Amino acid sequence: MTRTTMTTLAAVALTFGLTACGGGDGGGGDAAADSPLAKALAADLLDGDSPVASEEEAQCWAGGIVSEIGEERLTELGVTETDIPDLAEAGFSETEISSIVDSMFECIDVQAAFASEFEADFGAEAAGCLADALDEEFVKEAMMSDFNGSDPSPEFMENFLDIAADCDIPLN
Repeated sequence: MTRTTMTTLAAVALTFGLTACGGGDGGGGDAAADSPLAKALAADLLDGDSPVASEEEAQCWAGGIVSEIGEERLTELGVTETDIPDLAEAGFSETEISSIVDSMFECIDVQAAFASEFEADFGAEAAGCLADALDEEFVKEAMMSDFNGSDPSPEFMENFLDIAADCDIPLN
């Protein structure tokens, strides 16, 4: 696979990892979703480069992150209703990152979001194939690597290359 293709795919995974903020029961209906911080996070998700497809998804993520991480801890990390930094640089613990990554699947259709992102680069058929092949654990590993600033494992890369080949994504 070319460096450009890998960079494109890594950038998509990074986008998901940096903006995937949610947790718990998805924030739907709990008090955390109504907090000023959750409302600011939801607005940021809608305005930013994120895979949310609707205001409902943004509110879900925002309520979830406030519920899972807590307003006090978010404030400690510099995430406030008036200043929402790049979340990958906020300094979340490994456990917090895991909660954020796990919660992404509670708020959005991850496969549809990936297919949408990949379609412009690889066409609808290849993008659909790739999205269908990316199971939850696979995507979570990519996102954890991005949040941690580490490279995916060799096994991850081998699996990804196999998926790309099966989906006729050019490996040149």
